[in-house]
Amino acid sequence: MLKFKRLTTATLTDGAETLASILAGMSGKSRRIVSISTAPLANMYLRVYRDAEQMVDAASIIMTTAAPILKMDLPLAEGQDCTVGFYNNGAVTTGKQITIGYEEVD
Repeated sequence: MLKFKRLTTATLTDGAETLASILAGMSGKSRRIVSISTAPLANMYLRVYRDAEQMVDAASIIMTTAAPILKMDLPLAEGQDCTVGFYNNGAVTTGKQITIGYEEVD
């Protein structure tokens, strides 16, 4: 079953990375992130980590109205954590929303 989860980041700081945990692998469930989306903004880089491994580092400006979703295939095993956020390289310093799509199988 496809589910969606959204979070709003803390206030972004210029020249720094701001991250938050969005989803974790659970006992007895298989989770897989299949998409991620955010509003496009110049100088803002979307970042996704599975534990300490960086999986995505992309300019958020690539998410346009024509292609607002970045497709993913990111499985999360029990105990693994998915952290998302932004590196702000001179863009606005407010919080921004990130939405993921994921599947969960018992």
